[in-house]
Amino acid sequence: MCGIIGYIGEEKASPLLLNGLRRMEYRGYDSAGMCVLHGDRMYVKKGAGKVDEINAKHNFITLEGTVGIAHTRWATHGQVNETNAHPHLSCNGEIAVVHNGIIENHQELRKLLLEEGHRFTSETDTEVIAHLLERGYRSGFDVRLSLLETVKMLKGAFAIVALFRANPDVIAGARKDAPLAVGFGKNENFLASDVLAFVGRTDKVVFLDNYEVVFVRKRGLEFLTFDGTPVVKTPVQVAWEIGDVTRKEFRHYTIKEIHEQPDTVERAIYQDRDKLESFCKIVRDSAKIYVTASGTSYHSGLIAKYLLAKYAKIPCEVTLASEFSSLNGLIDERSVILAISQSGETADVLHAIAAAKRSRAKVLSIVNVVGSSLVRESDLGLLMNCGPEIGVAATKSFTAQVALINLIVAKLSNGNLVESHLKSIVLRVQQVLRNEEHIIEISKQYSENPDFYFVGRGIHYPVSLEGALKLKELSYIHAEGMAAGELKHGTLALIDRGTPVVVINPEDDTYDDTLTNAAEMKARGAKIIGISTKISDIYDEFVRIPEGHESTYPILEVIPLQMLAYYITVERQQNPDYPRNLAKSVTVK
Repeated sequence: MCGIIGYIGEEKASPLLLNGLRRMEYRGYDSAGMCVLHGDRMYVKKGAGKVDEINAKHNFITLEGTVGIAHTRWATHGQVNETNAHPHLSCNGEIAVVHNGIIENHQELRKLLLEEGHRFTSETDTEVIAHLLERGYRSGFDVRLSLLETVKMLKGAFAIVALFRANPDVIAGARKDAPLAVGFGKNENFLASDVLAFVGRTDKVVFLDNYEVVFVRKRGLEFLTFDGTPVVKTPVQVAWEIGDVTRKEFRHYTIKEIHEQPDTVERAIYQDRDKLESFCKIVRDSAKIYVTASGTSYHSGLIAKYLLAKYAKIPCEVTLASEFSSLNGLIDERSVILAISQSGETADVLHAIAAAKRSRAKVLSIVNVVGSSLVRESDLGLLMNCGPEIGVAATKSFTAQVALINLIVAKLSNGNLVESHLKSIVLRVQQVLRNEEHIIEISKQYSENPDFYFVGRGIHYPVSLEGALKLKELSYIHAEGMAAGELKHGTLALIDRGTPVVVINPEDDTYDDTLTNAAEMKARGAKIIGISTKISDIYDEFVRIPEGHESTYPILEVIPLQMLAYYITVERQQNPDYPRNLAKSVTVK
């Protein structure tokens, strides 16, 4: 949620900041704004709505100056309007601030500042930061001391970036439990919550750790801890290119990322062998495995549980990160927590692993974003390597997770599952994608149905949950994923004449029982859409997937479900890249 971009250099800042805002739209937001420092004045333009709508009204690029900050806001405190949009200014207009996160003690701080004569113009928690920085300035502090004293007073999660009119040569930043990165350029530097904001300008990045501040100049950087201790940081190279963040010939990012899956699945299983072995050794040496994740990554976790039990004979428990506290008392130094996250910044996941580390558990992770908080907080992490995922609905990250889980389980299985089962996965993913025209026709037929159901058994049940999630979040159609064996225990009552039911049923040891369930639903008037390796008269519509090993079927069968959700959404004339009320990375609890 929310997005921060700051620039200081030799070029005009506003076009670069505007481009950064557009790059971060996928994160979810409801308002946006920009502040550029030029001469001895701060120039601020902001508003509610989409970036291009606000830009059409305010024309951001008319702002002159070579230093500035910008922000996309997801409202947490205060209504969605121009006043509450970031950046926020201090009383005298000499300090501008943008902020991601939640300041938990903002009411207490606001009361203190009001008593001291500060004037507030917004309802946000963020505005207290601008006034606290001003308070430090009034006390005679410089930029460094003002920021260090301010962060000591804040409780909660925050990534802060600030401009000072009296110090036009510096942008100040601070981080606690919210991502913030510095991009190194030639005679220019960036501060951003997401490296996508400056991809194409530089690929050299430093990620701030918790309780660190940074002072960014055109040709220099200074890193300190919150107590003022200097920190030496080494840049890393991010292997994302400008082509990764453009739609190319595709209408939307979502369908582009669906079509990238032959490549991303292949990259996911290309891992450093020593690192993979170390990862698996930690799993082998543990007394208990707990998998935690949110959303789509939780469905990957359920597949991991199935594969670990069947092939590696390793039991594990899978828990939603938001419910991880229910395990309090069970986690100890013999436990391993496997956290799965595309962004590595999901607040619930980070809180879960923080709790686990307090209990001295080992933390492993499967993550996509290099340098993310989860990567840095893990004892060892494996990267999905699938490049930036901009569509809010996870697609290629899910199949990359499942492919990597297959690789891990093969390593742990003592020969029960051999890596050669992944050998032809790229070819089979390409075969599945050839169903696109047929899925478009199915989408047109069912796009106006108010309800959809997805049914699977065994390893296919998590895929039914994922298919329902994709349809819900993109098309806003009510959809549910169901365990096929549980239909008679109440959920069969939901099936009515004409109700579309997607039955996920490749030919394995669940095939016959699931086909029987499909027949029961068809007898009650359901329209059955079969996702299978084998055609049946029971299916009203049939989407063929190629035969393969059971453990890789989730990769193959989810792709038609992704395309179905995408094309139904397009048919309903909605934007699949930016579903309402949702954000790509949920960085607040």
